[in-house]
Amino acid sequence: MKIDRRSLLRGTCQGALAVMGLPFLDCFLDSKGGALAATGKPLPMRFNTFFFPLGLTKQLWVPKTGGNNYEMTSQLKPLEPFRNKLNVFSGLRVPLDDNPNFQHWSGLAAAATGISPTKNNEFDSNTIDQQIADVISHGTRFKSVSAAACGDPKQSFSSLGGANTLPGEASPLSLYTRLFGPGFQDPTSGDWKPDPQVMIQQSVLSVVADNRKRMMQNLGAADRARMDQYFTSVREAELQMAAQLQRPEIQAKVAIPDAPAEMVCNRSLLNLRKSTPLMARLGALALATDQTRVFNLSISEASSGLFVPGEPSTYHQTTHEELIDPVLGYQPRVAQYNVNCMELFAMLLKELDEVPEGDGTILDHSLVFAFSESGNARIHDTENLPIFVAGGASGRMKTGYHVAGDGNPVSRVGLTLLKAMGVSQNAWGKGSMEVRQPYTDLLA
Repeated sequence: MKIDRRSLLRGTCQGALAVMGLPFLDCFLDSKGGALAATGKPLPMRFNTFFFPLGLTKQLWVPKTGGNNYEMTSQLKPLEPFRNKLNVFSGLRVPLDDNPNFQHWSGLAAAATGISPTKNNEFDSNTIDQQIADVISHGTRFKSVSAAACGDPKQSFSSLGGANTLPGEASPLSLYTRLFGPGFQDPTSGDWKPDPQVMIQQSVLSVVADNRKRMMQNLGAADRARMDQYFTSVREAELQMAAQLQRPEIQAKVAIPDAPAEMVCNRSLLNLRKSTPLMARLGALALATDQTRVFNLSISEASSGLFVPGEPSTYHQTTHEELIDPVLGYQPRVAQYNVNCMELFAMLLKELDEVPEGDGTILDHSLVFAFSESGNARIHDTENLPIFVAGGASGRMKTGYHVAGDGNPVSRVGLTLLKAMGVSQNAWGKGSMEVRQPYTDLLA
């Protein structure tokens, strides 16, 4: 069925003809989201997160001027190839209200949920990637996919709320196997066909769901809530299976590589320089083949054990033990670790930007939200959190700007991202972090 702005919904009600117009839909837009499409389908929206630990050094990363003529400071230099596809946010903070400052957690959780956390190591709501996945991931094989480049599946900061996070794939091989191992069919293949095993599984789940109403009648309120959660997960599984029975319509030009070899994945910077680009590449291919539309990548835990072989202290230890150079005014070894994290972030952007799709790249048709948990890791503060947003969201996001936040809550970026991704939300956050005004100047 072809749908355009002139399409109407027609039906009958008690023998009378009923006609209803359609709201303005994404399918009326071209791949840039700025004009009506003459032919073809729109490219899907994608969302990515990148977590890097322990912030940056204020003197070395905050540009002195705002707008689109800002200078690329020394700690932003690794990101210079993507300047025109990047927005830099400084001066953002996490108002804690009456909650404690949970070291290495409050900033992370607040950036990801818009809520200053009330408990250590627990999210007070589902994270922003899951809120967006609820809207954009229908019809994909996986609602979202996470990867932990340091080799620890617990270092994933995607969550449905509470203390549990959605575990990250802990090696390039593990990520490859999930995405392109058993159950994957290359959508560019001429002999693509539905998997009979998936059809059987889908039928079983449908039968289970059909019994829901009868079972729910005999349950108390608490059990009904649990069953609601259960059937929600069943429904998501059904949708994922239904997606596997349809050939994805893709426009990206990709070739699925062979599986990567087993490799050591840990917090060594040398190994992270190997695992990060591999995982980023696989994530980009997953987006390009519509296996998922939400990809999360982290490089370590917030209190980072990242280390350089041969050096006596880890990144986290260095933030507390290294003296501030009296001439420079900052910790030079910490500053180098900061740059290392920006280099790893640049690896993700490079892989997304090297996959051609339509009139641009996967990065052009995505948003990437990069965040950290500290402004100054030495004192565990949540002031001046470094925040980056890359990608144009298919023309919905203007890029190339430095936005001086001037003490605004970090949740204002989150609301801007939700708006750009088409999530209908007038406010985001809670308490002092609740915001109703996105950065409208960045929304196309």
